[in-house]
Amino acid sequence: MSKTEYKIRLATENDAQAVHDIYGAYVPLDYVTFTVNNPNVEAYRQKIINTLDKYPFLIAENGVGEVLGYVYGSQLRPHDAYQWNVEWTIVLSPDATKRQGIASALYKEFAKILVKQGYRYIYGVLVDTNKASFEFHKSLGFNEVGHFENAGFKLGAWRGIRWMVKRIGTFENEPQKPLKLSEVI
Repeated sequence: MSKTEYKIRLATENDAQAVHDIYGAYVPLDYVTFTVNNPNVEAYRQKIINTLDKYPFLIAENGVGEVLGYVYGSQLRPHDAYQWNVEWTIVLSPDATKRQGIASALYKEFAKILVKQGYRYIYGVLVDTNKASFEFHKSLGFNEVGHFENAGFKLGAWRGIRWMVKRIGTFENEPQKPLKLSEVI
């Protein structure tokens, strides 16, 4: 099997349909996401626009422009003292060839940008039965810091979540506010 050629770029609102379709493929699966109903394309368009003000939203696409996966950041908690932390979401298309380094490349570019912005930690929240995602996070250097049993009910069963974290920044007494995405790209 030949290696899949791909590039990583910033998302645009024109990627909303592809992001909707990729995420929508996982919504019916109880071990990947707690989302029960996939939001509409407009909701994804707004998510892309709103995310890019503060966090990276990156797309991996092949040579003919098909989206293979994406990664984006969001606010960890709504309090100012958490502003140096990012919760991330990474999703590969079910059609993307596995074990080609796409997810790892998305993560590396994502983390590189977050470091430039001044963020300190990346958090991931995983359905606890998603062993592949758990192993992927561990391979990137994330550590499990929490397990909430029976945190959500979907498709007739209770599922738990695992919180994973990776330190990406340094610490000083008075940190500067993280830079906007437009200030580093």
